[in-house]
Amino acid sequence: MKKIIIIGGGAGGLELATDLGDKLGKGNQAEITLIDKNSYHLWKPLLHEVATGILNEQADRIDYAKQGQQHNFQFNQGTFTNLNREEKQVIIENLNHESVSIPYDILVMAIGSTSNDFGTPGVKEHCIFLDDQNAAIRLRETLIAKFSSFCSIIDEHESTTEDKIRIAIVGGGATGVELASELPHMVETFGACGRNKMCSDLLDVSVIEATDRILPALPEKTALGITETLQKRGIHVLTKTMITKAESDGFYPKEGDTINADIMIWTAGVKAPDYLKDIAGLESSRSNQLVVKPTLQTTRDDNIFVIGDCAYAMQDSGRAAPATAQAAHQMAKICYENIVNMLNNKSMKSFNYTDNGTIISLHDTAQGVVKIAGKREMNVKGFFALTIHRLLYRMHQASLLGIFKTIRFVKASKEMYKNKFASIFTHQD
Repeated sequence: MKKIIIIGGGAGGLELATDLGDKLGKGNQAEITLIDKNSYHLWKPLLHEVATGILNEQADRIDYAKQGQQHNFQFNQGTFTNLNREEKQVIIENLNHESVSIPYDILVMAIGSTSNDFGTPGVKEHCIFLDDQNAAIRLRETLIAKFSSFCSIIDEHESTTEDKIRIAIVGGGATGVELASELPHMVETFGACGRNKMCSDLLDVSVIEATDRILPALPEKTALGITETLQKRGIHVLTKTMITKAESDGFYPKEGDTINADIMIWTAGVKAPDYLKDIAGLESSRSNQLVVKPTLQTTRDDNIFVIGDCAYAMQDSGRAAPATAQAAHQMAKICYENIVNMLNNKSMKSFNYTDNGTIISLHDTAQGVVKIAGKREMNVKGFFALTIHRLLYRMHQASLLGIFKTIRFVKASKEMYKNKFASIFTHQD
């Protein structure tokens, strides 16, 4: 029986493991194993909601082991450390910190991406990243600890207009903008949970972008509208601001004064993990992504597929497919078909990315662009846009759980959300 190993349980990896399990695992045509360092899956585009307490990771997570039992694949928790192409083995470090070699016939790399600090001095030492669920939880704990300590200060001394919690976010992409938009609500919720002196007026939030506008993936008019929405909520949008270093007191731009900050967050750019650079002799890009052929097989080994953020898949447009959940989902579908075709000695399909648009959530509203068949653009905003944004998440869940289970999942998570949401912000003395 063929052994198929999938490294990484993100948007693409978990969908692929589920589809292959339903097709090949169920019929005992192949043995599918998913490997991830975490025990559960959260949709990465919503990590900013985990960080701000809007989404409860206990309610919305999908356990890999349980998903595997229900969809005929195995789950092995561990951290990928190396690849031996000659022996066709992956090496992982298990929970006991032991090095374990696992054989494969077909390997799929779906490792995802990490934040790219572009070598900026001080960023690793002083900034918080938002790479996975663990990082999101750490950021939330950092924010709550800062809110709590600030409460103690204003309890003892009368606050002034200069007393602010200063939060600076470098990166004007979707993650930075959506995170900034949730922070005022997080403070208001914190205040409603027994800290009645806390309000959004005590926040000083800045979004810092090196280029001339935020959200370059969106049309300029739409990005301008989102900028105005942020500014109306008291969030500073600093464009054409190149950060040259980070220190304990804040960010230092190439021009202008220091941007002082109590909490510094870096969301500017992504790259594949450094250890993927030329791993096992595979071709890689400048951002450490593994270069793939149109079939999503690596250029130097047809038994290794790559999907998601760590795949460098050049398109007819002359650009590589973006590192987004949307692209990962599309790659997973083509990779699934190609693996099945490979096992049945059928011809492979080529991956062609279709841009279906981008919608930015702004807490209680949203703005963005929906593309019809990847071409015709339709601007959307308000409640309608927010509904589409939420629907995309539910569609991801439905691809993993099925429609009826997703409906039950949504009902159960809402109930858990009601019971546990306030506990995130209370008892934080």
